Amino acid sequence: MNKLFGILIKTIFLVGLVLLSFGYYQLNLKIESLKDSSEDINEPLRQIVNQGEIRTNVIDGCGDACKDEIERLVSQAVATLSAKTNVTNVVNTSATSGTTYIPMGSTFSTFATDWTDVADSGIYIDLEKDYGKSAKVSWGTSLKVAHANGKAFARLFDDTNKIAVDFSEISTENNSTYKQVSSGNLPLWRGRNLYKVQIKSLNSFEITYSVGRIKVSY
Repeated sequence: MNKLFGILIKTIFLVGLVLLSFGYYQLNLKIESLKDSSEDINEPLRQIVNQGEIRTNVIDGCGDACKDEIERLVSQAVATLSAKTNVTNVVNTSATSGTTYIPMGSTFSTFATDWTDVADSGIYIDLEKDYGKSAKVSWGTSLKVAHANGKAFARLFDDTNKIAVDFSEISTENNSTYKQVSSGNLPLWRGRNLYKVQIKSLNSFEITYSVGRIKVSY
């Protein structure tokens, strides 16, 4: 019985050894196959690099006309990207005639007796370019004074040229509820300028500005 068991153990060992040797042989074949495939992959990569070098040489060797064309295309691409950078509140219209109202900020309060910018009121306007040479512009807003005691002032300020817009100052006095006030026609400077609303209090009582807008007739 013991002799039969010993023969069985030896037989299992020999079979295992054969299987292990076969597996090692298959593993070597797989490694060789991978080496061959890596060489196949490297060849197209070398071709791509060579083609890139050829293209570079072609560009470097092109004449003045070729280089000018490349410069033109690059400039065109840069201009396209720049055009996608929008400025807040830019005004532009293709209308030929009519009336346009341009919002200038929301609600803003101050106690200041010096001119103070209404934070969200900035707007770019090129009056002649956007609306034509015959365009006329005015503006208006609602103002109130706390406790109905004091006076509120508002005006347009040309932040590009650092000047107040002539005849744009408007005001209201001793009214605790909003009062609508407006200007006459305004002489805006030529070109694309940034306009803001500024307000101030006469005597440090709180004043409030609400929903100003520019009116353009063309």
